[in-house]
Amino acid sequence: MFRLVSLLSLVAFASPAFAQNAFNIEARGRLFVDVASYEEDFATLQESVEDSTLRAARMGLQGGWDDFSFVTELDFGGDRVSFKDFRLRWSGENVRITVGNQKTPNSIEYITSSTVNTFMERAQPAQAFRYDRRIGILVDHSGENYSVAVGVFGGAIGDSNADFRVSDSTVIAGRATFAPINETGRVLHLGVHARQYNRDAGEPESVRFRARLGASLADRYVDQRTTAESSTLIGVEALYINGPFHVLTEIATEDAEGAADATAWGISGGWMLTGESRVYRASDGIMRGVSPAQALSNGGWGAWEIVGRIDQLDTDNAGRQTSYTAGLNWQVERNVRVMANVIMADVDGPARFGEGDFQGVQMRFQVTWP
Repeated sequence: MFRLVSLLSLVAFASPAFAQNAFNIEARGRLFVDVASYEEDFATLQESVEDSTLRAARMGLQGGWDDFSFVTELDFGGDRVSFKDFRLRWSGENVRITVGNQKTPNSIEYITSSTVNTFMERAQPAQAFRYDRRIGILVDHSGENYSVAVGVFGGAIGDSNADFRVSDSTVIAGRATFAPINETGRVLHLGVHARQYNRDAGEPESVRFRARLGASLADRYVDQRTTAESSTLIGVEALYINGPFHVLTEIATEDAEGAADATAWGISGGWMLTGESRVYRASDGIMRGVSPAQALSNGGWGAWEIVGRIDQLDTDNAGRQTSYTAGLNWQVERNVRVMANVIMADVDGPARFGEGDFQGVQMRFQVTWP
């Protein structure tokens, strides 16, 4: 494992950059290598699985000039090619306008980069409701302790398996956050977000509620499809940071045109054993990465964090699943991390494979650049 971490560190430090007068450009990317072992014990599915995957293999460019910045990125992970951020942004005084393929303003854990999230996979409230990058325009305004974002979006770009087809659907979404406490190492964040979704009658992208139990290699055991052509979602979130400790909670519910609804919630927390503190950025209302006080390259042991989470997805007629996750994170360098998660879950009601339980353990070796 030490050799793999060393190799990933060399890749991270080899990121090229270029600057000419007011224009600058540099490479960006990430590699997530996941290994997992899990057991499925359901009424119609009993299986033990050991597997590995290249969870993410993103490569792109970022840069800017004057008040403009851009990001372009493709993901080659998972035996397919998919578009990630392809966007252009103008930044004024406390106001930004972003156009292109980008995330909709929903859920603190969804908006926060997967490179810094506490767990290998996002909790069920950030998975269950089809949050995705879409082609559109986003306008946001922020101050020292608040942010407001509103956007109008068209379809999502499919991956290479779908011939990069753009779905025929529209989304109007908004999010507002407020941090009554916003100090270094001490933060209280409150947020609310909403979304209105509409699709054409012939569009195969359905209003669907589903989520994995914290393991990307596992199946989705609760999966409810509806025939609704529109839906309304609302969610609330809270984050508290106090020195090395942080706790995050979210709940969201979506109503599919009165035909069906689902609710998902989660609460998670972490403790930095080596004393570092999670970083918060009020202008976006998100968490940022942790830089170890004593990185491995400086003769230290990096930053170590123990974490725990409980989350649930509850649907009308496709069952309910509840998962319990414990984990250990090792931030080797600013941009190199090793993660381990242990997951236990229960599935109740008329789920895809009937009632049962899930147990699994997984690890991730992660490197990002620049």
